[in-house]
Amino acid sequence: MPGPEALPAAGVAPEEAIAFFRAKGFRIGFSWLDVFRSEHARWFTVAKAMSRDLLEDIRAEVDKAIADGTTLADFRKALQPRLEARGWWGRKTMIDPATGQSKNVQLGSPRRLKTIFNANVRTAYAAGKWERIERTKSAFPFLEYTSVMDGRERPQHHAWDGTILPVDDPWWDTHTGPCDWECRCSVVQRTQRMLDRQGKRVTEQPIRFPEIEWVNERTGETGMIEQGIGKGWDYNVGKEYLRGLSPRALPESFDGAEEVPAAAQLTGSQRALADRFLKAFGIDSGKEAVWTDRDGWPLAIGRSWFIGADGSARFPGGAAGLAIDRIAAAIVEPDSIRWIWIAARDGRALLTRRYARTAKGMTTIVDVGREGWRWKTTR
Repeated sequence: MPGPEALPAAGVAPEEAIAFFRAKGFRIGFSWLDVFRSEHARWFTVAKAMSRDLLEDIRAEVDKAIADGTTLADFRKALQPRLEARGWWGRKTMIDPATGQSKNVQLGSPRRLKTIFNANVRTAYAAGKWERIERTKSAFPFLEYTSVMDGRERPQHHAWDGTILPVDDPWWDTHTGPCDWECRCSVVQRTQRMLDRQGKRVTEQPIRFPEIEWVNERTGETGMIEQGIGKGWDYNVGKEYLRGLSPRALPESFDGAEEVPAAAQLTGSQRALADRFLKAFGIDSGKEAVWTDRDGWPLAIGRSWFIGADGSARFPGGAAGLAIDRIAAAIVEPDSIRWIWIAARDGRALLTRRYARTAKGMTTIVDVGREGWRWKTTR
């Protein structure tokens, strides 16, 4: 069904898409419903691929497709013999670990390889594109929904084609594309000048279709979804990815500070401190959101800022609330923002984004990188 028009040209290696895919962990699932909806933004899985070795084989070829522009034909040619050699091909009898029942199931097949290829490559490109959208939305504040109008698109996607809304409109939380299996839809960034030149206008009210109920038969979870969006596809993969990038608290900033053991729940007072931090960014209590700094760089902000890599909660000691206010103010209203290299405890060099703010004779510095964040104050 989908053609090459939905994918970047061969040889193009979108760095953000590669980073998204390589940040995923492995998750084994018997059914496609075992890893569901936004969980796919954090986990690589293939239904009924029940071993790590098997998943690694498939993942390696998907990685090559994203990074090198491998075609579907080359993907199949490289992967099918390896899957056949592992016995993961055709129909086989397997035990469903959730029910203990024996089932005759489809393992590898040309159709399944096509689904694996398209779903993973397209969501990676979508996540990478969204990271760029967040980073450049001050220059390109609008998005236009685009469907491949060749007669094979879904009728709802046909109707949504040409919908133009601000980047931050909540409609994009569920309508960014892909919106279903084999969906080829995407979005295009627009400026007001581009819209004026093309004679286009921001959509006053997007077309809405009736909602239907969905059920995850594996978990019992239920919900409502607009017709035209596939079951399990009602999320923005790029937003979920960026939310998952909330930096962890690096230990050097919290030596001797208030901590709780790994995997422990935050206390009421700790939740209040974390929510005080969120409020400075205009984020509701307990929520996570992608926030854009003064220079247009996206940051994932949430309570996880105060969780260490080992799962322990880490908050400033002493006047914790005052320290949190200073940290937030340095990011929200900085005197300066720049990129610097810092040394990790193990000696590695880490690239971080440094925010600095001076107030009442005290300078607060906050360094934020992919591996975590740290802060300090100087007089």
